[in-house]
Amino acid sequence: MLNCIIVDDEPLVRKQIESYIEQIPFLHLVGTARNPVVAQAILSTEAVDLIFLDIKMPQMSGIELLQKHSIFQQVIFITAYPEYALQGYELDVTDYLMKPVTFERFLKACEKANAKVSGASTVKMNREQPDSLYVRCNHRLEKILLADILFIEAKLNYVQIVTPNKKYIVYASLKSIEECLPGTDFLRIHKSYIVALQHITTLESLQISVAAYTLPVSRKSQQILKQSFSAIQQRRLKK
Repeated sequence: MLNCIIVDDEPLVRKQIESYIEQIPFLHLVGTARNPVVAQAILSTEAVDLIFLDIKMPQMSGIELLQKHSIFQQVIFITAYPEYALQGYELDVTDYLMKPVTFERFLKACEKANAKVSGASTVKMNREQPDSLYVRCNHRLEKILLADILFIEAKLNYVQIVTPNKKYIVYASLKSIEECLPGTDFLRIHKSYIVALQHITTLESLQISVAAYTLPVSRKSQQILKQSFSAIQQRRLKK
């Protein structure tokens, strides 16, 4: 299920898109906004996967919203202005729909967004390089060595992969990334955290230290974390 919002200053357009969303089982409308300023307020409080975004609006255009703010959600432009198509694709939007939008064309764009959010095109493991994770962030594919990952944290609408030298912001679910990681080296210690076992420095009852970070541990994960951490320690001693 994709949580989505509509950002358009035309009430009739908002109504039409709402009716389309109601017909698509994998979409759930969590809010509508008449301009990007109102949309930002919704994004700050709701977990949103997909934004249906107009371009020409009062106060701020859809283009300006993407250029000036960190928008990690999938974006589908819905506009009456074809001249902005190239600029839209340069901003790596999911699709660009011209008004009036047919339901068939709308559905096709939503299916494309759904495929991206599922993680299939966002997080990948290369079978020829099983020591690396490939993630799409900052509009390009990045290669991250598994050995460099300290931990992965789920945020409201994205995940953050933390290494000693860099933080990668990735629009994907924590689950989709977890499925790409070797279970012997990484462990889900909390609903919002996956940790690289080899980088744990101290282990306490409900928290651990990883480099300069302190991470929470759920009670459910305590026992398996202790066992996994002990196994890692024994491996270190044998080296």
